Amino acid sequence: MLHLGILLTIAAGFVFVHCLSVKFTLIEKAGLSFLLGMALETFLMLFIDQAGIPLTPASLLTGETLLLAGLCAFVYRYRKDAVESLRTSVTLSSFKDLNMVWLIFIAATAYIEYMNLSKCLYFPPSDRDALAGFETIGYIAAMEHTLKGISIFDGAYIQGINGPASYITYAPLVQLCYTYVYALGAETSKIVNGLMYLFFLFAFYGATRRAAGNTGAAVATFFMLMTPEMLSFSSLSMTNVIHAAFASLSIIYMALWFREREKKDLLVCGALLGANILCRTEGIVFTGAVGLLLLIDALRTKQYRSLLPPSLFALVPLLCWTLYKEANSLYSESIAITHPFWDAEKAGIILKYIWTLYRDTLHYGWTFNIFIIAFIANLWFVVKKRDSLYLLLALALSSAFYLALLYQIDYKWDTIDSVMLYSAKRFLFCFVPAIWYFSLSNHAVRTAFMKLERLLLINKA
Repeated sequence: MLHLGILLTIAAGFVFVHCLSVKFTLIEKAGLSFLLGMALETFLMLFIDQAGIPLTPASLLTGETLLLAGLCAFVYRYRKDAVESLRTSVTLSSFKDLNMVWLIFIAATAYIEYMNLSKCLYFPPSDRDALAGFETIGYIAAMEHTLKGISIFDGAYIQGINGPASYITYAPLVQLCYTYVYALGAETSKIVNGLMYLFFLFAFYGATRRAAGNTGAAVATFFMLMTPEMLSFSSLSMTNVIHAAFASLSIIYMALWFREREKKDLLVCGALLGANILCRTEGIVFTGAVGLLLLIDALRTKQYRSLLPPSLFALVPLLCWTLYKEANSLYSESIAITHPFWDAEKAGIILKYIWTLYRDTLHYGWTFNIFIIAFIANLWFVVKKRDSLYLLLALALSSAFYLALLYQIDYKWDTIDSVMLYSAKRFLFCFVPAIWYFSLSNHAVRTAFMKLERLLLINKA
């Protein structure tokens, strides 16, 4: 049943991408299929659970099948060129511009990801945060066939369950992903993390290739994969790398929309933003940053209607999760400070730790150093041509919103130093893929790689 469930999930995500548009490249469709498929499945599970239907293999597979059937019906009715788009994309024409440098980086990426995936599937979950929250919730929900009513959410059973920062109000995507695979017979939840990261690499490469070319995309994917701390966490039963996949891809597709102005990129951006919030609540900073930039652009161009579909994709999941919590009395003591205040010491601590993290090559490798070099090299084009301007603004705004979020938190459950040392460093994973996308797709670097490709063509005339 597990294999059937995973195949149905991939199929549902693949068809959903066609519902948005048939114009994505095949590798983008493949990469986004499992990411968006699992997001759709977990969103569906909230409705199944709220309706009082047990989360059993029968209900999960039936729901997934009905979802797939509904998506297929939409494609049949409104995307009649879907089959033709698949036929034309499965050709060898996209391989005519490949070269030996591309092959080396792709082979190295494949080898490292093979080792990473093998490690992920071999070793059982062991990290403390997963066992204390995500992993345990997913497993118990699968055994008790519900999320809203599982035994560990009962205050009489576990004292302090409604305390500050309690996992009772954690965004549900990862826990429900674990519930899904455990209910279908999985021996370990880490199959979710392994497949999420594998499909993310395909999606990242496909999106980056559109802006940076084959060689640039291969180089960006390899160095993004080699980010030390992020690679390490990709094989743990945690939310951080999964969240980074959704958050970073949403920013990348926003950048592609500003570059090419194709509606499909805006739609998938909205869907990824919705999944990003269902994965981790602090993902709201990316929704806020992208939403603000799109709103400013809409005010400038007087094109407001185009914002409605992606806005619904981005905000409806958050609304449904909020209503689900309210309906089932899933609450915890608030950690948000809702009034403005000034604490110079607290602000100084946050800025000190963030600055230290940005400079930490042990955690992020060359990511932020390369970003500075690429930014300086492309600065003239940013100023004169507005090249990658919205991408840079999205990164800057997301960072600013995250700093403001850290500042407005009342650290009742832990010290601010501990949160900055451990939680903050993992949140910065969300910026790593978007930075590597910028570093290889900006005008200055892209032009250099295009010249390199012309010199290295395998099929050079």
